[in-house]
Amino acid sequence: MRKVRFLTALILVLGFATILSGCNSNKILNRLTEKGYFSDSYDNAIPQTDIVNKITAHFNQNTSVKKKAVLITIDGMRAESLEYIMGNDLGLSRIAKTGGLYWTKPANLDSKAKIDLGVNFLSIVTGQEPSTFNVLKSTDAKREKPYSIVSTMSEKYRVKFLTDNKAYIDMYLAAEIKAMESQKLSCVSCVDLNAVRSECLSNLNGNDFITVAISNPYVVAAGNYKMSNAAYLASLLHLNYYIDDLYSEIAKKVDEDWLIIIATTCGGNTKLANNNEEGNVLTFMLSNKVF
Repeated sequence: MRKVRFLTALILVLGFATILSGCNSNKILNRLTEKGYFSDSYDNAIPQTDIVNKITAHFNQNTSVKKKAVLITIDGMRAESLEYIMGNDLGLSRIAKTGGLYWTKPANLDSKAKIDLGVNFLSIVTGQEPSTFNVLKSTDAKREKPYSIVSTMSEKYRVKFLTDNKAYIDMYLAAEIKAMESQKLSCVSCVDLNAVRSECLSNLNGNDFITVAISNPYVVAAGNYKMSNAAYLASLLHLNYYIDDLYSEIAKKVDEDWLIIIATTCGGNTKLANNNEEGNVLTFMLSNKVF
């Protein structure tokens, strides 16, 4: 009888250990790590809330060269798409070779907040965990403070905010844009990614800081954020060409010091951070600077 109880307990312990091991094993993470794309380990991932600090530190450097920056946030780009992009010398790959590709820690990963467009975007641009100002899901995003870097930078610099989703202007940043919009801060809502690209390239000369919020630029039927979806993959490759065009234009500006940061807000469908959808919680950023 004791032997049976012992074996039963042993099976339960081993089963529990297996479950824990499975929870700590992310196949996508492991596969991408083995490919050597990333400049950091996932254990040392850069918090999304630290991106604001990297931008402000760039502008605070005491040099004679004119400082400028562009921040692009991308919603819905899954990490495994890097396997289709990093093998060429375009866009993300070019930037990563110049600076680096880094894992980032999503906002509110240990809370019940949703890893989604609204929540993580606000985390990136405010430098704070949205739960600290009571934003746990997209519908909570109508808030007045803290102001985002889009607004705070306009106190000293010329700022342009571009997006393919008007909700960023009408919802996520509505109160602060209304309070801060001036000759130094202007916003443009574009109809699609091609329009964003055109606006972004045409505004490089007239602005010091450009923020671009791309919200699911991929027309994906039924939220099919899978690499087997040809339309999804094609749109990601199209995005990479846009980023390559942007990088090429900035590279010509040898008399200016540009910081480029491209950060994903989440990896696909809105899900709770602690669920089992591996790709959704794997967020990352690229920069032309080494961090």
